[in-house]
Formats: sequence, structure tokens, C-alpha cells
Amino acid sequence: MANSTNSEKEVDQLFAALNARHGDSCRNPVTGGAFVWGLDPTAPQKNEAVRALCARAGFPANAPSDAPPLPLSHNDVENYRNARGLVAVVGFYGRSLSRGGYGRQSYDVSNHPTFHDFACGLMAIAEESGLWGLEGDAALKRRFPPRPLAGMTPGAYWAPPKEYEDTMASYRRAGLVE
Repeated sequence: MANSTNSEKEVDQLFAALNARHGDSCRNPVTGGAFVWGLDPTAPQKNEAVRALCARAGFPANAPSDAPPLPLSHNDVENYRNARGLVAVVGFYGRSLSRGGYGRQSYDVSNHPTFHDFACGLMAIAEESGLWGLEGDAALKRRFPPRPLAGMTPGAYWAPPKEYEDTMASYRRAGLVE
């Protein structure tokens, strides 16, 4: 993991700069997660922010050299996903790594597929579903040959085995998959 001490200091500074008072609605300055100052504990928000910054710092070692920085906030992830090409793939990867802000994966890069493996799995789903406008990008398909990735959900995020089983059972109950 990237130097967490530096990330912790940065996060402490960012949270201090919020100048929030008891009861103020706040946004995590790194991930954008919502919390209420003085009512919701800040430790989980800060921990998530540190993990996110460490994941971003380590991302270049796992990503193509022409990839943009790993997006951390929901808005940045969505902006990337709405783009095309490599930027969109990085957005999907960022969402999967953060698990959309739900904290399940919580930027655990050691328990998540590599960027390349994830991108190949994403391209397989895109090709099968025709979603997201990625399926017609020949350059992306050459760069990330579509191949199924164990644990990749139809929602285009990766889940560890038990969570994948639970997610797929939920999709089946909702009639979203067979």
C-alpha cells in the first residue's frame, strides 16, 4: 500500500479544513461520502479516505501508462464512466474498487483483480450486453480482449466469491438474470 502516513496527514488536514460544527451535513473531502459532523463518527470516513488515497497513489503501478488518475468520488467516477475509451474503463474500475461508495470493497486493492483483468472482464460484459458503449470500441477490445472474469457481476463490478453469490441471488430474485 502507498505511504499511509502521508495519506493520513493529508486526510486530517482535509477534514480540519471542513470547519464543520456539530450537526452540519458534510461530504468526505476525498470520497464524497455524506455524514453529519458530531453525530456520525468521522473515523470510518477518514479511514475510507486514507484507503482511497493509497489506492490512487498505487494505481499507476497497476494501470496503463496513459490511464488517468483513479477517480475517488462518486461524481468523478460517474464522469469517467460517461466518457469513452480508457477513461470509461478506469471509471468502472474505480467504482468497483470503491464498490460505489458502499464500503464493501473499500479500496482493498490486494483483494481485487488487476486493472487489466478487470478491463478484460468488463469488455466481456459490454460485448455480451451492449451496454455502456464500450462494445463497439475496437481499440479497447484489442487492448483488453474480452474474457469472463470470475466474480464480475452484471452491474460491472467485481465481488469476492461469497458476495458474488449473494449478489447474483439478489439479481435472480429480482428477475434481472436467469
